[in-house]
Amino acid sequence: MLCVERLCAGYAGGTVLHEVSLRVPPGSVQAVVGRNGAGKSTLVHTIAGLVRASSGRIEIGGVRVAGRQPHRIAQAGVGLVPQGRRVFSRLTVAEHLVLAAAPWRAATPGGEGWTVARILELLPRLAVRLRHRGCELSGGEQQMLAIARALLGQPRVLLLDEPCEGLAPDLAARVRELIGGLAADGLTVLLVEQQLQHAIEIADRVAVLEYGQVVYDRPTAEARTDPAPLTAMLSVAAAPPPPANRPTPRLWADTP
Repeated sequence: MLCVERLCAGYAGGTVLHEVSLRVPPGSVQAVVGRNGAGKSTLVHTIAGLVRASSGRIEIGGVRVAGRQPHRIAQAGVGLVPQGRRVFSRLTVAEHLVLAAAPWRAATPGGEGWTVARILELLPRLAVRLRHRGCELSGGEQQMLAIARALLGQPRVLLLDEPCEGLAPDLAARVRELIGGLAADGLTVLLVEQQLQHAIEIADRVAVLEYGQVVYDRPTAEARTDPAPLTAMLSVAAAPPPPANRPTPRLWADTP
């Protein structure tokens, strides 16, 4: 469903992603982990069209989307849940949901489309907060709203950028459970996650980004059996020096 092949992208003439390749089958969860500044957010922003790729290929269900404008990529079936939620502080939950409903595409053939009623059934906490503004919601409620907003775009591929960041453990577990349920229903998920344990708990595969390159991409069953190689890769103390012919991407390059 999602194919990224030899993708290069960056900011202001500097390259952050160096020939990144990933293939995510329909209905599966691909986790991407890495240290700060590794290029994780840049990857999801490039897939969503917020950062323009300098080279490489991005396909959604066999359709090339690299180079298209963000709203065209959304129409092709990509939904983004950004880091930090980014809900509108002055809009109510109901207003968020009305604005997010996508008129351009019906449900995936053979599947059930996302409606406001279905969203509220899946996320009942939002149903009792419809009249509350974004600034009046807790962090967990804001995250649920951000996921709901993305689902109302009728995505086939859902990009989640650290969806559990800043959440209490019980709320983070609820979000992970929700992500797993969406994948079980056939949605393809690319999950950027800072915590390795959280990633391998729900993902089918896990990839490690290091200085904008994929240095590990294997089934999570292997990671659960032998987590030592992954733990070593993500250890700050064990961080290798950057390649001699490439500058280290600045930390700001991995922020929204």
